[in-house]
Amino acid sequence: MKSSAPVNIGILFFFMLLICAACNTPKYTYMFDSGKYMDFGSGKWLLNQTKSNSKIFDAELYSSSENEFRKILGDSLIEINDLRRSKLIAPEIRFDLEKEKLLELKEQTGCDYLINVKGNIIKQGLGAVSVPVDDLEFYSSNESSVEIKIYQLETGIEISSSSVFAKTIDQGELYKTNSVPKLNTSSHTAMLQAAKKLIRKYDKYSTNEKGGN
Repeated sequence: MKSSAPVNIGILFFFMLLICAACNTPKYTYMFDSGKYMDFGSGKWLLNQTKSNSKIFDAELYSSSENEFRKILGDSLIEINDLRRSKLIAPEIRFDLEKEKLLELKEQTGCDYLINVKGNIIKQGLGAVSVPVDDLEFYSSNESSVEIKIYQLETGIEISSSSVFAKTIDQGELYKTNSVPKLNTSSHTAMLQAAKKLIRKYDKYSTNEKGGN
């Protein structure tokens, strides 16, 4: 019984830390290079397998992307893995594609559009918890990004290109006003949330009746 006391005290301290801590969440910056206002009202939209360098949320990036685009497109969204069961398609379709490859995909899939989603973990400089310091030279951050490209397969052209950058920072203060610890959002979690938020921007700006929910 005596040996378990330090463990219980440690667990209690951890939960007290979580209760008292403030959340340090990312700032998201969005950019639409083209195709901000999309019409999702017609055609078949093929969702490619997502790509990322996150070992934690690689599979979740696809699941989240599929779920969010499904809200916009409904049954018009076609998953690449489902299509491979009945059609002969290359095992991997790159994120950036040339016109010839896009025209080939039109013939192979019978779809009208291709959606590509890519996540990138740029920096994981912060731990799960940080405590404010009065060292002005201290600066660290968690950074990640998500890109989306949408292609029209019949013409072989890119019709939309967008991105979102997520950044959580922690830095020293001239006059440390408190010592409340911060719970930092990891760059992996921020990447997943960034994908959801960017796809919801497409929904918000869409010009068809399905969007804008």
